Amino acid sequence: MKNLAFWLGFASCASFLGGPAAAKDITVGLSGTVTSVDPHFYNASPNNSIAMQIFDRLTERTAEGQLVEGLATKWEAVSDTKWRFTLRDGVKWHDGKPFTADDVVFTLGRAGKVPNSPGGFGGFIRNVASVKADGDLSVIIDTKSPAPTLPGDLANMAIVSRHAGEGADTADYNSGKAAIGTGPFRFSTFKQGIEVGLERNPDWWGKKVAWEHATYRMISSASARTTAILAGDVDIIDAPAATDIARFKSTATLSFVSTPGLRVIYLAPTTSGETWKANVKGPNGEALETNPLADPRVRTALSVAINREGIVDKIMEGTATASGQWLPKGAFSYTDDIQPPKPDAAAAKKLLADAGFPNGFQLTVHVPNDRYPNAPAVVQAVAQMWTRIGVKTNVESLPWTTFSSRKSDFAMKLLGLGNATYDASSMLVNVLGTVDPQRGLGAANDSGYSNPALDDLVAKAMTIYDDKAREAALVEAVKVAVNDGAIIPLYQQSNAWVARKGLSYAPRIDERTLVKDIAE
Repeated sequence: MKNLAFWLGFASCASFLGGPAAAKDITVGLSGTVTSVDPHFYNASPNNSIAMQIFDRLTERTAEGQLVEGLATKWEAVSDTKWRFTLRDGVKWHDGKPFTADDVVFTLGRAGKVPNSPGGFGGFIRNVASVKADGDLSVIIDTKSPAPTLPGDLANMAIVSRHAGEGADTADYNSGKAAIGTGPFRFSTFKQGIEVGLERNPDWWGKKVAWEHATYRMISSASARTTAILAGDVDIIDAPAATDIARFKSTATLSFVSTPGLRVIYLAPTTSGETWKANVKGPNGEALETNPLADPRVRTALSVAINREGIVDKIMEGTATASGQWLPKGAFSYTDDIQPPKPDAAAAKKLLADAGFPNGFQLTVHVPNDRYPNAPAVVQAVAQMWTRIGVKTNVESLPWTTFSSRKSDFAMKLLGLGNATYDASSMLVNVLGTVDPQRGLGAANDSGYSNPALDDLVAKAMTIYDDKAREAALVEAVKVAVNDGAIIPLYQQSNAWVARKGLSYAPRIDERTLVKDIAE
């Protein structure tokens, strides 16, 4: 991440004031829905927030995004295609058994192959050719091609135990049977859509955490989270409503912190397959033989019809930044060459006509109603803008659990991506990569987008060890994707938390709420 000093300074200035230690239990009001305790089932922020309490990773990220030691205390490139990771000695699983290199071998063999995953972790290990234990405390990872970003990729990979995980499925993790980690908290309870309960692991190798018990309550409604924190029913909430921020700042019993975030909110058009037909019709409701969204001119028309600044100002109320790409300014592979498109209805109509749709068409857009702040209102605003250029747009809102399991059925949908690689590759590999499990591409691509030339460009970029040259290659790939209208970026979210006075939490640019790092 470039301009790291900015991130560090911002987070430092935003920190809560600390207080004396007291309570042993803490309750979090979580805006997102945790769909599984299986740490390899779904690469979604709410799931990851829980996984990061129960399981550790070889490498970790600080609140500001700096890569630091985790279960690995050292990593080195032995050659262009070989890495050695030295493991932390003395670490034990929650059941008391020792953590060894064999657990890492098992994890990297499992992580990309979880059945029914709506968006897994295979992209992070796409370049791994083999993993071998070299004694109990060393792992050798051979890669298919040079992999300079492997240590950072592995910061997304929860390490699970072979003895608990071999033969286990996602249900076994959800029940707690296989949820045996090395992390600061042990699994206690999981009620899907309701709450997750955790108990402190007194034998954790890291710094002592402040809480005996932690409860994550899933509260999708922003107003309900506001009520809960004001009433003292929870100790901390994430994603506070923009309309309540002034109130939180003026409430003596509460503290508010925020930081620029990595998450981009974007619209994803389905460009191939047959699923679009149920949600795209001709201007009079007739069936279409050709998918309008398959034409880059149509996708560009839809993009330039959107007033991003208006959405950020009026709906997000300044808690987001309009964007024409998927990284915030200052991030590795962000480019000043791509700015948010200026809204231009006339240009949009001309593009539609040039693409063969002078009278527009009808479109249904799907949006989760309990995942991203103000998302349904944002899509309603976009729908009005598209209707003005002749694309009569209907909006359907769904709960996240339903939405996430049906994403591939939709013609156009609103999604968010947390850019977990801290560069452009997360989107390029997982969302825009042609679906190809053998190459580790397209793990979260449910829109059918495919651009082989872009895939090759990204593959080449990710083999470059020189940071400056790799960044230039990634920027080139970003430009190709944006010019093709592969997705329609809208804005970058800010990340914010509200807590009872006296709690201390450094705001994370990856938006995760980790009770292990909350102090009192």
